[in-house]
Amino acid sequence: MLLIFRIRRNRLTAFMRLMTKLGDGWLWLLMDIAFLLVNINAGLALSFASLLQLAMHMVLKRVFTRERPFIRHNDITNLAIPPDRFSFPSGHTAAAFAVSFVFLFFYPPVFIPMVVIASLIAFSRIYLGMHYPTDVVAGGILGFLSAKLSVYFVLLLDL
Repeated sequence: MLLIFRIRRNRLTAFMRLMTKLGDGWLWLLMDIAFLLVNINAGLALSFASLLQLAMHMVLKRVFTRERPFIRHNDITNLAIPPDRFSFPSGHTAAAFAVSFVFLFFYPPVFIPMVVIASLIAFSRIYLGMHYPTDVVAGGILGFLSAKLSVYFVLLLDL
């Protein structure tokens, strides 16, 4: 983690803040609404995955109560405003990977660019001092599981 903090530069920090903003949730909400209008199954899967990962990551944060790196370590400065005190798992990462893996099922050609964006969002959370690497790994797994369950549920509905 310390290696990441050694590469901090103004332009890179601005880019990482932008990537974190992409993961704030408003983009995923707009995508959910758009896909509900265009492809009901994809829209439902995106909506279910978003809600499922949100609920699960909020519960897990309350269970683990792991403080953010900049709170626990005086030598780590935060470069963004955290949404709450706890870091495990990363909600930004969970949301980004949930959307990416729903795209894998419904729109496979878009999956690789979506995973690149999700990975940049995940890295930005570490770079900005908001999360430990294990937080973003757990967020990625949570996003994958949310997408998998949501796609399965939508296929069961058979709309």
